[in-house]
Amino acid sequence: MPAKNDARKDRGDRTRQQLLLATRKLISERGMVDVHLREVSEAAGVNVAAVSYHFGSLSNLVNAAVRDAVDAAIGEQARRLASLQADAGLADVVAAWISPTVHGLQEAPEELILLGIASRALSDTPQELREWAQEVLERTQGLLIDRLRPILSNLDEEELAFRVFCVGGIVNRFHTAAELPASAAVPSAALERFLVSAITGLLSAPS
Repeated sequence: MPAKNDARKDRGDRTRQQLLLATRKLISERGMVDVHLREVSEAAGVNVAAVSYHFGSLSNLVNAAVRDAVDAAIGEQARRLASLQADAGLADVVAAWISPTVHGLQEAPEELILLGIASRALSDTPQELREWAQEVLERTQGLLIDRLRPILSNLDEEELAFRVFCVGGIVNRFHTAAELPASAAVPSAALERFLVSAITGLLSAPS
């Protein structure tokens, strides 16, 4: 009996994951509004009833997919920032912050999907979910600002926060652009150099 229960649980976990992956891909392509039940089940290769069984409704599944994507994408930025040495310089901090974007663009399309959904979650979701995503983003931006504050001590809090907001727009553009610039086709190391150079320049410009 335990073996049967374990096998049943494994199948259920796989089905749940298939539904989440399929939903993420559809959200990244067209947003939350245009995700439909039959398309999700077909993309996941499961019965339509599996959505209700595992998530209760399509709306719950979409919300779960968005929350998982935000946690994974923004959480990775936070983990990389937290792993930096205490004496990390400006370029090191910026590189840690943008590395999930560079990796997603060049080597891990699934990670780029997560980043794209995280960006959409700040504008293309119901208010409650949007507010939750904004809180997650602000916590990570708080970590970024904490790392930047001693390095950019010439900036007051308001200007530092404004510059972080502006460079966040640059990174967000890579997550949501329908067509990426030719620079994104270069090797990861080169793309990271381009982005680090541009962002550090904006952050460190005279007050």
